[in-house]
Amino acid sequence: MKRLRKLILIPNTSKYIDSVKLGALISYLVSLECELSMFDCDKSALSDLPEYAAQIGEYSADSAYDAAVVLGGDGSIIEAAHRLIGKNVPLIGINFGHIGFLTELEAGEFTDIGRAVMGEYTLEKRMMLDAAVYDENHDEKCRYTVLNDVVITNGPIARLIGFDIYCDGVKTDFWRADGIIASTPTGSTAYSLSAGGPVLDPSLECICLTPICPHTLSSRPLIFHAGTEIGISGIRSNNSSVYLNADGRDAVQLYDGWSVEIKRSPCETELIRIKDRGFIGVLHSKLSEK
Repeated sequence: MKRLRKLILIPNTSKYIDSVKLGALISYLVSLECELSMFDCDKSALSDLPEYAAQIGEYSADSAYDAAVVLGGDGSIIEAAHRLIGKNVPLIGINFGHIGFLTELEAGEFTDIGRAVMGEYTLEKRMMLDAAVYDENHDEKCRYTVLNDVVITNGPIARLIGFDIYCDGVKTDFWRADGIIASTPTGSTAYSLSAGGPVLDPSLECICLTPICPHTLSSRPLIFHAGTEIGISGIRSNNSSVYLNADGRDAVQLYDGWSVEIKRSPCETELIRIKDRGFIGVLHSKLSEK
């Protein structure tokens, strides 16, 4: 693979990032002749490191970058993926979070990033989903692209919601549940797993629908091939508020007569891998922690 020279540093400024480790990482990357940039909104991470500020440029949407180094957990990777949609910038994560399914290195392993810089890495593609929300006249209200999942759930009062599920325009099922999760294979180890959904190898290309606390024995997770267009309509809210949440970062309220269409996105997220662990190795090590 090609050598990585132009890098974007993306620290999670809402988490505590050890300034000593951050400074050591910057020094190490500079010693490898990397050109570093940051988003302006992330520069606060350098507040205790004024000596490094001059060595880091400002991110420009018009420039080409070889990779982004993300400091945080899985949420940080997802945030970075959203920022860089359509930019063809692969991500390598250094875990300063908790489980870190998507991150490649732990905080104490940051010097291993030198292998990636020198071209010793592989690229792992992760599919994404597009979700469009329509009103009762089928006018599009909003659209989201997600790496993990789209969640439809009720508001502060716990009441069952009814959903009609469509597959390529054909009604497939009717669910009564607290909500529904549409996830990618990447998102199968997130909220969907907690709701009883299956763990999917991220190399698969499919869409998983998982009901949240279903009220019937027959309502079980469904897995569709990646080319399926999924429709969710006929939402029966029982006088409670219903919201769609996209990757835990964007939310919109759904009203009577509104519908949601979910399908594979043309966008993808690329992750840089330098360890030879495989998905099962990662799954075992992460789910056995803490």
